[in-house]
Amino acid sequence: MTQANELGSEFFLFPILSSFGTDGLWYVFLGVVLVFLFYSIFLIYHWFRYGMNILTSILATIIYSVVSGVILVTMIISFASLLS
Repeated sequence: MTQANELGSEFFLFPILSSFGTDGLWYVFLGVVLVFLFYSIFLIYHWFRYGMNILTSILATIIYSVVSGVILVTMIISFASLLS
């Protein structure tokens, strides 16, 4: 067995996650993404509702959305490569 395979088999730090199987881990990941999206909507709503300047709120929303999108795509690619 190669070193990469040994590291991959010992990757799961939480034994309960390894008991879910591949499909179960995708559901856990989907749940995390949904919580993140709910948090994002909540945050953006408050920027527009209670913000002093509409242009600042728009700029913050654009920056937050772009950075969050990059992070989410990176997470999906990393997670898919881990489980493949």
